[in-house]
Amino acid sequence: MTSASPVDDTPTQALQRTRSAPHIAYIDQPAGEGAEGSDPVLLLHGVGSSSRTWGELLPLMGSRRFIAMDYRGHGASDAPTPPYVMDDFVDDAIRLLDELGVSRVHVIGFSIGALFAERLAIREPARVRSLLLLNSIANRSPEALERARARAAFIASTPPAEVAPKSAPRWFTPEFLTARPDLVAGEIAIVEKIAHAPYAAAYHVLVENDLIDEVKAIRCPTLIITGENDEGSTPAMSEALHQRIAGSRLTIVPGVKHYIHIERPQAIAAEWTRFVDQVEATPAA
Repeated sequence: MTSASPVDDTPTQALQRTRSAPHIAYIDQPAGEGAEGSDPVLLLHGVGSSSRTWGELLPLMGSRRFIAMDYRGHGASDAPTPPYVMDDFVDDAIRLLDELGVSRVHVIGFSIGALFAERLAIREPARVRSLLLLNSIANRSPEALERARARAAFIASTPPAEVAPKSAPRWFTPEFLTARPDLVAGEIAIVEKIAHAPYAAAYHVLVENDLIDEVKAIRCPTLIITGENDEGSTPAMSEALHQRIAGSRLTIVPGVKHYIHIERPQAIAAEWTRFVDQVEATPAA
């Protein structure tokens, strides 16, 4: 059973939808001059968010082709009746790429999107040219898992319109909350509009999945970035991924929390561009 699509009424780049169901909404930004032969980039957003979250980052990322999807139950995509499992989201991404005829991508995953990116690289290694794991969870301690489960219970019992404003201090620094209330309000608005059951189901997936024992299978070039003061996706978690993914690079962005792609897009874009240029200068295995 599939519910009606959530409404995403903020005009941005034109959203398209997959032919197959559940219908997944996505932005497909074509490659610019000189980048036509480069592998496309798949962007995977955070839990409760949508493809609109990349608005600050994408203009800084160069002229490659970028494909940014809305997960099932998020943004303008269909919302199948929960529960969901991790591979539901990964299968949707693969189905989208198949429909677009895209055989290989660079993948940028943020928060739960980093988990999906890791899973995609493990399942289909020939399809993933490189990974950027932004603010990924990994190797939670028992105490961290207990806190995460408590937050999942809060989200399951509290409407998104109430959860979203209270979450902003977890996402952004106090300075950014004051300096850019427009961008903060934009992300809050995305989460406020998500249907409650899909949001709670996706958050459950975030809490109950940890690929730390599987990521050693990842062989593609991998860049790992998190914020120094991220409470839920800590530097120690990114360090654990770095230790287990052979040849990976690790960057801790000082003075920021979770939404670094919104608060520090210039730093992320510069780091990723250097990384992906080096990847593409090296023949793929």
